[in-house]
Amino acid sequence: MTIKRIPGNARMSSAVLHNGTIYTRGVTPLDVSGTIEAQTRDVLDQLDEIVVAAGSEKSKVLKVMIWLTDMRDFEAMNAVYDAWLASGDEPVRACVETTLADRDMKIEIQMEVAA
Repeated sequence: MTIKRIPGNARMSSAVLHNGTIYTRGVTPLDVSGTIEAQTRDVLDQLDEIVVAAGSEKSKVLKVMIWLTDMRDFEAMNAVYDAWLASGDEPVRACVETTLADRDMKIEIQMEVAA
């Protein structure tokens, strides 16, 4: 059984490929000064890059876990997410409210993707 790690930083890989599934790290926005829409686009753009680097594409997303710091941002986040995801490629998904490491972060997303 082979495990392939996509480099990240000293603390974590950006993704790990195991048994035909890519597990991404939890991705947070690089620019935390923006709206929930801007932060969501930022995170999804980063995830696109990670998934491609791991040898797959967003049409193969199996599972998405979303953490929001304020559930009042749910609809605005979904507007960006829905535009990003092609119809027919809907993964299973969960979304919960939580506190994130940086008070200005509004969102974190983690995915599992078929290789």
